[in-house]
Amino acid sequence: MKKKDSDLSELQQLAREKRKVQFYLRLMLGLGSTCGVMVPIEPFFMTLNELSAKEAALIQQAKDRSDQWE
Repeated sequence: MKKKDSDLSELQQLAREKRKVQFYLRLMLGLGSTCGVMVPIEPFFMTLNELSAKEAALIQQAKDRSDQWE
């Protein structure tokens, strides 16, 4: 049960991190369009991809554990 809670809290933390990155991406895109400058957005997308990969791995681990108990 403790591991399940740990996985859940880690998933929640990843979701919070993704929302933060998405917020800053939208902020930078808005500032860039308002000021008429190019903003490098690749680091944002790379970070989002990494977080999504971690999230998918955690979900798969949780699914594997639940299948193991059945």
